[in-house]
Amino acid sequence: MNAGQIGLVRDVFAKSGIELVGVGCPQTHLGGKAAADLGCERLDDLRTTLTSVDADVLLIADPGAFGDSATGDDLEALRAAHARNLAVATLEPIPASAGEVPGTDWIEAIHAGMLNAMVKFVPRSRRAAAFVELDAALETFGVIRSCSISMICNASEGTLGARLFDGMDLVRAMMGAPETIEASYVSPSSGRGVHSLAGLSLRDLHGDCTVNLRFSDGRACSMLLSDQAGNGSSTMIAMGEGGHIVVNDLGFCWRDGAGGLVDSYSNETREHGDLAGQLIELCSGVGAKHAPIEYASVLSMTHAALLSSRTGQGESPEGIRRLLFEG
Repeated sequence: MNAGQIGLVRDVFAKSGIELVGVGCPQTHLGGKAAADLGCERLDDLRTTLTSVDADVLLIADPGAFGDSATGDDLEALRAAHARNLAVATLEPIPASAGEVPGTDWIEAIHAGMLNAMVKFVPRSRRAAAFVELDAALETFGVIRSCSISMICNASEGTLGARLFDGMDLVRAMMGAPETIEASYVSPSSGRGVHSLAGLSLRDLHGDCTVNLRFSDGRACSMLLSDQAGNGSSTMIAMGEGGHIVVNDLGFCWRDGAGGLVDSYSNETREHGDLAGQLIELCSGVGAKHAPIEYASVLSMTHAALLSSRTGQGESPEGIRRLLFEG
């Protein structure tokens, strides 16, 4: 975790009822203050914590440089945690770029499906209560023809990179892989005579992003993503033959073409509720089964979006996937 996440960590663990036994920071000189503020043990090394800490769940709120190495040491630490039945959750995607994995052990872990077992990305929109309840409704609603998604959060809740990864995972699951992705990135300093370009990694990416996704059969999706909001919220509007569905943090509402209510779901739990709930599931080992993240596809989609924001052109995630994950 970083110094700006102390309030988030305190609130989430209090809400979940999980006892917080230790904390650490990528900037080790800040670890003592964080531990003192949260009233727990100071943990200075993430790899050592993964391989030796006596706990049920470990939340990586800010991975720092963890997972950004081709040496395999970080992956081995995750394997060791998995072997000890330590559930590992992360607010940031690990690895953070499709470009980081070719020629490394991460490729093997992705192809073998082990990455999903070793580390869980949270809070994952597909695991939120509203989307879990929506799954059954979509079987009747039919194919989503077009969709608009907004995911915004405060920087303490995760980076823009995390929102882009989560958004692509959601779109991939609900609509499939797009043929072309066009994106624009706006840094927090843009509009003041400065225009920054996004890198090709999700790591430490901050600001706003708009994305247009086009599918080979003519379907479409648009996205607005940001880590610059005062409060986090997510909204999706989906159009199809069955009418339209509006999904937000409090549930969903499905109305047919005439405006009649077909189905709905209400969930009163909101602030940090999905994160706390997903940590509880990991800690207890009890929860609904969810389809795993298709890392090769999702990372290729995020790479295409970041590349498009630099080139100003539409990019093919399938071409990137073949080049980086099958080359």
